[in-house]
Amino acid sequence: MRLGWANGLFCLIMVGATLLLAACADSSSRPIVFVSDSGGDREIMIIDPETAVLTSLTDNDVADFAPTWSKDHRKIVYLSDESGTVEIKQVVREGEVSTRLTFNQVPKETPLWSPSGDRLAWVSRQNGDTELYVMDLAEGEPNRITFNGVRDTLSDWSPDGEWLVFYSPSGNTEPGLWLRNPSGVNLIRLTQGQDSDAAWSPDGERIAFVRVAEDNHDIYLATKEKGGTWRGKIDGLRLTQVAERDESPQWSPDSKSLVFVSHRDGNAEIYTMRADGAKQRRLTNNGEDDVDPVWSPDGRQIAFVSYLYGAGEIFVMDADGGNQRRLTNNDAEDNSPDW
Repeated sequence: MRLGWANGLFCLIMVGATLLLAACADSSSRPIVFVSDSGGDREIMIIDPETAVLTSLTDNDVADFAPTWSKDHRKIVYLSDESGTVEIKQVVREGEVSTRLTFNQVPKETPLWSPSGDRLAWVSRQNGDTELYVMDLAEGEPNRITFNGVRDTLSDWSPDGEWLVFYSPSGNTEPGLWLRNPSGVNLIRLTQGQDSDAAWSPDGERIAFVRVAEDNHDIYLATKEKGGTWRGKIDGLRLTQVAERDESPQWSPDSKSLVFVSHRDGNAEIYTMRADGAKQRRLTNNGEDDVDPVWSPDGRQIAFVSYLYGAGEIFVMDADGGNQRRLTNNDAEDNSPDW
């Protein structure tokens, strides 16, 4: 009798009256979800990173896109225009059940699971403004939580589920990163630059983000004081300092490293660096763009999209850039991986 399943390398198995420690599948073997238009329109698919076996989770004549795994890796939310407007849907990893979660015929953007998996946050233009909404999945009623009259863009949940970090890409007289409690209380202005693409470290202590200054994009870090809160003093640190564009920071599961995209080589390539900006290392090296890097759940590998063969394909490599492998092989566009 199986007692449990671990995210790491071992499982506890009950055989008769004996509890055994047995080897389990590496969490890197968990499937990667992505978007492919190999069937003529965008569909949600998953691929096994070890065997490259593909499974289509959606199969219709409409656009399905922007997939995101739940933290327990059992369900996926995504966007679909099957109803005539872009709504949020959910599918289990086996692809047997697809459920529509929103019904108000207003386009949605960037659906994100809460860390506990019981809520969803997204962006929607329902009342003339593009604002943030949160829905308790048990209740099924969305609640608007921002009311600032400008276009808001959702970036991330805090690991404890207490905050959502968001920004306004244009037209905001008060630029920067903002924190909002998902219940609609407590609003904190975190930074005051032209900041975007915020990613919360898994330990909850830091937020990486992109700042545009003097027409250059660099990656910065916002850190709360040790033992402090996000309401207190926030320290800022510039992590990249090259003349070309750096973007798309993503944290390793242990919060010690960041993977990001840099254009310092003449085209988009994948880099890693330590959380303090040290040891910046180029992982991909070719004449075409490599983008959208995401870590495996155990931090040993990185999936990304490469345009090396024309249309985007899903690749995977070791965290040090070794063993780069092409997982998809078709003439269609494959993109938006989430692991």
